[in-house]
Amino acid sequence: MRLKRISVIPLAKIMTVIYALLGFLLGIIAAIVSMTGQDEEGFWSLGLWSLIVFPVVNAVGGFLMGVFFSGTYNLFSKWVGGIEIELEEI
Repeated sequence: MRLKRISVIPLAKIMTVIYALLGFLLGIIAAIVSMTGQDEEGFWSLGLWSLIVFPVVNAVGGFLMGVFFSGTYNLFSKWVGGIEIELEEI
């Protein structure tokens, strides 16, 4: 079987969710690291904002990457062929 085309918006939605989740995990790590600093307001200056900003920024980036990837894949797959996959029935 050959993957000829990737729908742009569905892939962008999936990548948005995945990147937002990764951003949230990075935000948790940044919050923990900021709490271990010597600044008394470390959590509020970086930690709280990182829990909000990282997921949003990553989600937007994931959506744009999904649109770019699927559009680029669809363009080049016409010239060089799609990705060949082998499927098996369970």
